[in-house]
Amino acid sequence: MQQNSIGHSLSETEFNNLCSHYKDTYEIHLASMKRRDRLFYALLVILALFLLQITSADLVSSILSHYIENKLKTSIDKDLNLFGTLFWFLLFGFSSRYYQTVIEIERQYNYIHDLEEILNSKYAGTCIFTREGKAYLDKYPLFSSWVRWLYTWAFPLIILLCISIRIYDELANYKALGLALVPGVVFYLLVGIFTILYIGKLHSLSLRKLLKRVKATIDHKSSPE
Repeated sequence: MQQNSIGHSLSETEFNNLCSHYKDTYEIHLASMKRRDRLFYALLVILALFLLQITSADLVSSILSHYIENKLKTSIDKDLNLFGTLFWFLLFGFSSRYYQTVIEIERQYNYIHDLEEILNSKYAGTCIFTREGKAYLDKYPLFSSWVRWLYTWAFPLIILLCISIRIYDELANYKALGLALVPGVVFYLLVGIFTILYIGKLHSLSLRKLLKRVKATIDHKSSPE
């Protein structure tokens, strides 16, 4: 019999089943991380072309038209509005899927850590079954913090900055509001809302603590001496 971290006993069969479940869970976790990385790199390319369109719209349209014509063996019009809408659509699709994947990975981490805590109770005092938990965090604390900061703070803020620059450019280049602006404005709002919700979801606890500190500071300054 083994004792897990919360004091419940596990039979040998239960322990072996849990090991198998841990293995399957970790494989799913690895697949999720690979998907996150692919989405991350795809978004980098989309964002690069997305911003390049601001300064070199004709060049981007020409490259894309040539690529599509070679792939589809048909000619298409080099419509700047068409490609602009396409980039907005791709950015929305890939970013929303990226956010969902990162949130899924964060949930998997919590679940894997719980599994590792139970499994590690058989080997108390060792790092067995702590690959994604204690062992990793103890060995790579700075790297782990940096990667998480990149995926959960820096990158979404970069996306917000990019879409803000793009929508500002689109609005500035149109002398009057029209239907041509609708796709950009709609996708700007969608991507922006998704990004803000994503940041809030991952950092809700930190944001609540920050708000409490700000409120406490304001209350302290406004209180009579």
